[in-house]
Amino acid sequence: MTPPIRVLLADDQPLLASALATILSAEGDIAVVAVCHDGEEALRASQEHRVDVAVLDIRMPRVGGIEAARALAPHGVAVLMLTTFNEDSLIREAIGAGASGFLLKDADPAELVRAVRSVHRGQSVLSAGVTGHVLRAYRRAVAGASALPTHQRQGLSLLTARELEILSLIAAGHTNAEIAAALTIGAATVKTHVSHLLAKLHCRDRVALVLLAHRAGLAPPPDGGESPCP
Repeated sequence: MTPPIRVLLADDQPLLASALATILSAEGDIAVVAVCHDGEEALRASQEHRVDVAVLDIRMPRVGGIEAARALAPHGVAVLMLTTFNEDSLIREAIGAGASGFLLKDADPAELVRAVRSVHRGQSVLSAGVTGHVLRAYRRAVAGASALPTHQRQGLSLLTARELEILSLIAAGHTNAEIAAALTIGAATVKTHVSHLLAKLHCRDRVALVLLAHRAGLAPPPDGGESPCP
């Protein structure tokens, strides 16, 4: 007999969290193992229960859904973000944190159930309300990258998936220690990746990396400033 999909729910609205649990628990192949009301509680619950899929609200007190996703995704937990916030920057950040799917809270119950099953199978899920935002973010990234000098565009094309991930985390303002913790790798390894990024992208310091990432559409734009990259 196939074991059920073990789901952890986290939403800071108790009534909504309870409703989500009721919807998912009605499915024979899904078992809700924990219902939490903030990301910190969700991370504790993930240590007490074996979790296959985490359904996380994006904005919660103490620890938000994106921060929780960064901690859970590297451990094999498929993360499905569920939120009312239909914002490009939040969607991009959630996906960068390792989320496998993104649904708006106005999705119908059947769509939620399908999404849980899909991310458990290793598939990516975007609700219809989110797809347009992702496409716009992609177009901005393409346009931003085309505005970079040729040697930097070539450098971006040479980055590994891990280097792109670290670049996006640097652009979001994370320190090497925070990146190491989020990706469960050593601080020395992060430092090596940063050195490779500086070399490949022809940037002289970390600030230059951040500004390049913003120009390339890999992060929300910072408050002004020109790139010091040569």
